[in-house]
Amino acid sequence: MNSAHSSQRVLMRLAWPAVIENLSATMVIMIDSAMVGSLGAAATAAVAVNASPSWLMGGLAGSLGVGATALVSRMIGAKDREGAQRTAGQALLLGFVLSTAMMLFALLGAPLIPRLMGADPAIHADAASYMRLIGLAFIPHYMGMTAGALLRGAGDTRSPMRASLLSHLINITFNFLLIYPTRPLNVLGIGFTMPGAGMGVQGAAIATAMANATAGLYLLRLLLKGRGALTLPDIRRLRPEREMAGRILRIALPAGMERVSINLGQIVFAGMVASLGTHTLAAHHLAITVESLGYMPGFGFSVAAATLVGQNLGAGDYQRARHFGLRAIGTGTLLMSVSGVLMFIFAHQLIALFTPDPAVRQIGAMLIRICAVEQPFSALSIIAPGALRGAGDTVAPFRVALVSMWGVRLVLAWLLGSVLGLGIRGIWYAMVIDLGVRGILLLLRFLRGHWQHTRV
Repeated sequence: MNSAHSSQRVLMRLAWPAVIENLSATMVIMIDSAMVGSLGAAATAAVAVNASPSWLMGGLAGSLGVGATALVSRMIGAKDREGAQRTAGQALLLGFVLSTAMMLFALLGAPLIPRLMGADPAIHADAASYMRLIGLAFIPHYMGMTAGALLRGAGDTRSPMRASLLSHLINITFNFLLIYPTRPLNVLGIGFTMPGAGMGVQGAAIATAMANATAGLYLLRLLLKGRGALTLPDIRRLRPEREMAGRILRIALPAGMERVSINLGQIVFAGMVASLGTHTLAAHHLAITVESLGYMPGFGFSVAAATLVGQNLGAGDYQRARHFGLRAIGTGTLLMSVSGVLMFIFAHQLIALFTPDPAVRQIGAMLIRICAVEQPFSALSIIAPGALRGAGDTVAPFRVALVSMWGVRLVLAWLLGSVLGLGIRGIWYAMVIDLGVRGILLLLRFLRGHWQHTRV
C-alpha cells in the first residue's frame, strides 16, 4: 500500500504542474476565442481558419521536444549528466533552425491559408493578418517549447507551468487593451474609462504573440542558467554534433510525421467544416476550444508518463517503467471521463461563454455533447503514446495516427457528412470513432511491452 501511495505521489508531482500548464495554454486560446467571438462570427472564423495550420506547426515543434524529453529522461535516469547536457545543446540548435523556418512560412504563406482552407473571402484579410502577427513570435515561442521539453525530461514540470501562467496573464492584459476600443466600464459599482486600441482580430494576435514570446524567453533563460539536474554547455561553444542530433531526430522524426499526418488530416477535416458556412465553422472552432478543456488531465499525465517511463528505463528498471505508464493511463482516463460527464451536462452554458450568436450557440452545444462521449478514448489516445514516447517508441504512434486519421476519420467524415447528409453532426461522429480506434490500438501497443527494447 505504501509503495502504491508513493508511486501515486511521484506521478502526481509531475502531472499536476503539466495539467495546469496545459490548462493555462488552453485558457489563452479560450480567452482569445471569447473576446474575438464578441466581435461576431466573421472574426471568430478568421481566427478559426488558422487553428489547424497553427496546430501543425506547434506539433512539429513539439515533436522535437519528444526526442529531447526521451533522451534527457533516459540520461538523467542513468545519471549521465554530460549526455543530458549535450542533448540539451543540440536540441536548442535544432529548435532554432525549425522555428526560423516556421516563422518564414507564417510571414510569407499567411495569405494562402484561408484560400486553401476554403474560407469565405470576406475573412481572408483578417485571417492572413492574424497568422503574420503571431508568426513574428515563433522563434522564441517554439524554442521555449523545446526548452520546456528538456526541463520536463529532467523532472522539472513546474517551470514550464510558471511560464504558461505568465503567458496567460500577459495575454489577458493585452487582449483587453488591444482588441476593444476605449470604452466605459463599471466594476462593482465603480465606473471608469478603459483605454483600448480597437484593433479587433489583429489586437488578439499581437497579445498572443507577446505572451508566447515572453514565456519562451523565460524558459530559455532558466535553461541557460542551469536548472536542477540539467545544465547547458557554454552557449558560445555550442556546435552541431551529428551523432547526438541524429539520436534526437531518430525519435523526433516519427513523432513529427505523426503530427503532420494528424494535422494535415485536421486541415482537410476543417476544410469540410468550412464548406458548411461561417456559423458552422465558428461553432466548430468554439466547440473544439471547449473540448480542449477536457484534455487537460490527459496532457498532464502524458508528460508524467513520458518522464517516468524514460527515467526508469534509463535506470534499467523496466517493471517500474511499465507500472508508471499504466498508472498514468488509468488515472488520466478516469479524470477525463469525469470531465466528459460535466461537458455533456453543461454544454449550453459552456458554449454561451464564447459567443452571443444564437445560431453558433445551438450548433456548438450539440457538438460539445458529441465530443463529451469521446473523452475516455481521447485519454487513451493522449496518455498511451506519451508513455511510448518516453521509451523512444515514436514509430508505433505514427503508424496508428496515420491509419486512424486518414483511414477512419476522413473517410467516415465524408460518408457520414456528405454522402448520408448528416452535415456537421456526421463529421463529428467520425472524429469520435477515430479517437476510439486510436486510443484502443495505442493502449494495446503499450500493454504488449515491445517499447521496453526501443533503441535511443
